[in-house]
Amino acid sequence: MVEDTVVTPTQDEPAAIREDQAEGLRSMFSPAGPRMICMACALDADTAATMTLGTAHALRQQGQRVLLIDEVPLQDRRSMTGLAYKMRYDIAQVMENDIHVSQAIRQVEENMWFATGLRMARSYSNRKIRHPSLMERLAKTDFQFDQILLATTKPIEGVLRAYSKEMLHLVVCALEDASLIHALEFIRAISTRSDAARIPVVIVGGASETEGKEAFDRLESASKTLMDQPLELTGWIPAVTIPYARDKSLDPAGLILPATLYAKLAGTAMRLEPSV
Repeated sequence: MVEDTVVTPTQDEPAAIREDQAEGLRSMFSPAGPRMICMACALDADTAATMTLGTAHALRQQGQRVLLIDEVPLQDRRSMTGLAYKMRYDIAQVMENDIHVSQAIRQVEENMWFATGLRMARSYSNRKIRHPSLMERLAKTDFQFDQILLATTKPIEGVLRAYSKEMLHLVVCALEDASLIHALEFIRAISTRSDAARIPVVIVGGASETEGKEAFDRLESASKTLMDQPLELTGWIPAVTIPYARDKSLDPAGLILPATLYAKLAGTAMRLEPSV
């Protein structure tokens, strides 16, 4: 279980006040249904799974009703060999019209639900995904979400389209070249949906913000040169690279994440705005 990182209200705070605050956030950030955020992590699978799970917990502690969809391949994980929560069905089975969407979503905490999209890429490549989108299916259920967080290390444009016609994006990457190269692949998949708007990027790792800014500048330069796609640096978060994680230079290194990272990412996700 990932530790919660946002300070919770004190026990003597009236429940009615806490609920009013949560409703206030919902009216500000989710007036017309849930926001779907694709968190594309150009990191090793374990770090990506931990990071997105922690971010979902931080969001729920802020009073947000969160659905986390975990799409990080199990075969890529090393220290985390399974999902954070046991699931019987996959979102892909919903999109293939095999089961109802309610069967693939499980409430796991207060204000938090969980689903897995591990089979979505395969279903898409086999042309088994059917309309309508996941967001349209959810609109016909009793589920009430404020934020839907999609955790992925391999975003595919067609799969993203199957989830929702409208989606916010956040690319998270480290300073090393392997991570930046993966981030470029993500940006290429996302750029078809961005309409040339800046794609938000968070840099994780390094000893100083200057290092993070230099890494972002390299990424943005490559993105503009190769795809004419502008980026936006939405934040830098320090993290320590696991020493043995550089053995495979083609794969992004693992990171030791600071406890404050999840709350910062949750805040960044809440501030994301649709492309215009």
